[in-house]
Amino acid sequence: MTCPTAKIYKLPLLDFGLNPFPQPFRFILKCPEEGVICPITQELIIPADDTLPFDLENPDRIAIRLACQHEFSAFWLIFNWVHNKHVRCPLCRAGPYGLRIDVANMPHHVRVSIHRHMRKLKPVRIADRLDGVRTAQQFIETVAGKSFLGHFTPLCHTDMTRRMECIDILKGFDSVQVLSATKSHEIFTLFRAWIQCDREQYAFTTFFLDTDIHPDDFVELIPFLMCMGMLNHVLEVMYGLSIITTRDNVEKFYTYAVFKQDEPVPSPKTNTSRLR
Repeated sequence: MTCPTAKIYKLPLLDFGLNPFPQPFRFILKCPEEGVICPITQELIIPADDTLPFDLENPDRIAIRLACQHEFSAFWLIFNWVHNKHVRCPLCRAGPYGLRIDVANMPHHVRVSIHRHMRKLKPVRIADRLDGVRTAQQFIETVAGKSFLGHFTPLCHTDMTRRMECIDILKGFDSVQVLSATKSHEIFTLFRAWIQCDREQYAFTTFFLDTDIHPDDFVELIPFLMCMGMLNHVLEVMYGLSIITTRDNVEKFYTYAVFKQDEPVPSPKTNTSRLR
C-alpha cells in the first residue's frame, strides 16, 4: 500500500555448508524515488551499464529496500552480496547470518548480468597458463566463437561442426560426428588446462575423458556431442549457464543457446523480453 511501484522479490539461498536453504531471501524491489543516492555507489540509483533488469516486466524497478529500511541500487546490492558471500545490509549489517545467494539457481537474466561484471574484476593473467578464468574463456571462445560470452548468440549446428572441422565416421552401424584430429587435440589441450586449474571443482564426469593424459599422447577423435558436453560443463561451472538444444522441424537443423530460442536475449537498453 505504501509502495505502489514495488513488489516482493526473492532469491534462493545457501547455508553455511553450501546446502540449499529452505526459505528464499525476500526484499522489496521498487522504483527509486527521485534524488535517492545508493550508499554503495554514492550515486543516484540508475540502471547499471550492460545489465538486464531484475523485473523484466517492469524494468524501471531498479531499487531494493531491505527490512532495515535501507535502500540500494538493486544490481549493486546483489553484486555486493554475491562478491562478499553474504546477504546482510552493507550499512547496518542487519540480515541473516551465515547465508549467501545461491548463484547457480538465480534467475538466468540476473545471473548473466552479475557474471558479466564479476569477469571484469578478475584480471587475465596471460603468463599463468593454469588460470581458470583465462583458460575457461579461451576454451569457450574456441568452441563457440569469440563473441559468444559477450552476446550469448545462438549457435547453429552447421556452423559449430564447420568450426570444429567435424567429419562423419562409422561406429558399428551408426554414423558419428567427430572433431578432426587437429581440433580434437586443440580442444582436449584447452579443456585439460582448465581442469588442471582445480581438479576437484572442475571435475568432468558427464563423459569419460582421461584428462591425466599429456596432450602429446592424446590421439583420440572427440565426438561432437562430447565437445558440446565439455562446453556445457565449463559454462555451468564458471558462469552458472547451461546449453539449451532446439530443433527446427521445418528447416531440420539444431541450434544451441543459453536462452530459449523463441525469446531472444534483450539488449541492456531495451529490456522487454522474458528469459529462461
